Amino acid sequence: MPSPVEQIKEKIDTVELVGSYIKLDKAGMNFKALCPFHSEKTPSFYVSPARQIWHCFGCNVGGDAFRFVMNIEGVEFPEALRILAQRAGVELRREDPKLRSERTRILDLLEEATRFYEKNLYERKDVGAYLKERGLAGETAKSFRLGYAKNSWDDIISHFKEKGYSVGEAEKAGLAIRSERDSSYYDRFRARIMFPLFDSASRIVGFSGRIFERDAVPTRQAIEAKYINIPQTLLYDKSSLLYGLDRAKLEIRKKNAAIILEGQMDVILSHQAGVTHAVGVSGTALTPLHLRTLKRICDTLIMSFDPDGAGFEATTKSVDAALKAGFDIRVVPFSSTKDPADLIQEDPQSWVQLITKAEPIITFLLGTLSKKHSDGRMLKKEVGRMVLPYVANISSELDRAHFVGEIAKVLTVREEVIWQELEKRKNHTIQKEAENEHPLRLVKDRRGLLEERLIGLAILKKSAFTKEILESIPDWFSHERRSIFENVLVREREAVSQDHYEKKLALEAELFYGAQDDLSLEVDTLTKELHKEHVKEKLTKLTDKIRIHEKTGKEQELEENLKEFKELSSTFNAL
Repeated sequence: MPSPVEQIKEKIDTVELVGSYIKLDKAGMNFKALCPFHSEKTPSFYVSPARQIWHCFGCNVGGDAFRFVMNIEGVEFPEALRILAQRAGVELRREDPKLRSERTRILDLLEEATRFYEKNLYERKDVGAYLKERGLAGETAKSFRLGYAKNSWDDIISHFKEKGYSVGEAEKAGLAIRSERDSSYYDRFRARIMFPLFDSASRIVGFSGRIFERDAVPTRQAIEAKYINIPQTLLYDKSSLLYGLDRAKLEIRKKNAAIILEGQMDVILSHQAGVTHAVGVSGTALTPLHLRTLKRICDTLIMSFDPDGAGFEATTKSVDAALKAGFDIRVVPFSSTKDPADLIQEDPQSWVQLITKAEPIITFLLGTLSKKHSDGRMLKKEVGRMVLPYVANISSELDRAHFVGEIAKVLTVREEVIWQELEKRKNHTIQKEAENEHPLRLVKDRRGLLEERLIGLAILKKSAFTKEILESIPDWFSHERRSIFENVLVREREAVSQDHYEKKLALEAELFYGAQDDLSLEVDTLTKELHKEHVKEKLTKLTDKIRIHEKTGKEQELEENLKEFKELSSTFNAL
């Protein structure tokens, strides 16, 4: 019987898998995209349906479906195996808990906590009634796996002990807190409605809890925040997690747009209203990690925007970062007295209509400021303060020129004046984030590049190699690649290598030469160039020997080396 890994490879299509994370465009028989693992403007990331591999020729990273999940999700192989097994419908045998990784153990603990909180919510009809008052349907609450943490100091800790988890594991998962007074532990969440936080693979990595006032003890709970999240853990990172992304990513890709909201209830009610390309940022500005994740699947961000609200400064930071990252920013206007959840609760259809009317942020701000300021001088001042910084951060020259024209019309000034103002803001150019920089790339000399190209061609079309070339060329290969080339030459045409390096070289040759039928001329040219590199290397080594023999006075060896050098020089010149 095939192993689980083999079963998964048979059932998982790498193109479909990668395409569920990033936008892929057809490129002949293959697919291409901007690499999700390093910053680039021209696609160098390719996926091969025939070979079931992916490879980026920019950062030289690649592999199969397992390697992609490990890289994109930041997990180890056992967790990638679980993710793909679930996707492929392959059942994995349970392992001894002692042998499982710490990450996997905590994932299991968080899943157990979710079931426990769900049971609590089911038993507390008043909490369910409160959620219904907020506009949340019972099926929606079940779908998002909402739960309830009782107003108890050790409810979840006691449950974990019964299930075989230690209090130390509960602390690592963010659900238990060590007391500074006596080193005992107590539950982090008490008297709170629990929102499980899912990663992009729909695994629970943490929780956010909203206070349930009816259960809260006034002297203790009144001073606590309305919402609290678990702290940074092995699995949870606020700066990278987007609430609801696991559900929203397909619709985001389809619409090429993501709606950015703040709270979990905003996201849940938006999905309930049928607007399912919404995600939440958990009360923080959009981070470079958030933007990098979203850029893989869309080009447009739709944001709520209140120029007069208290959170305006935080919003502007998110917009600045998103514009620098190349996003088209669109805006739905909101009053500071009402959030999306309130609006959806009152009239879900109005939320749907509002999203369809989202307009470019600069157009929105120009309209808002024009209505607010009748004084021309004040209008110019506010446009300079609120609008021009955004224009300066737009990455597209065409878009920037378009909005310069819009601003000039609203302010009734020449476009040159706006351009002059923008020139003063040159320091607002696009900056690459340090974390986007990829580790040192593999550097190959010319000989290595020629060898790899010939190996790729041999895999792609062995018939392009003449008998003479096949007999002589291996001698010119370096020791590192000679055995690989020889194995390719003796392999039956139907035999498919499982080595990613070979698959990558074949994909590279396929992309470079396209659908050319006759590659014999290219093979002949590459072979001659490789032969020249081989001879050049031998000449370099002989030059070193000649110098040594001249210094040591070894006349016989010197004469032999000079003769060989002359013959090799003639060969080199003839090539």
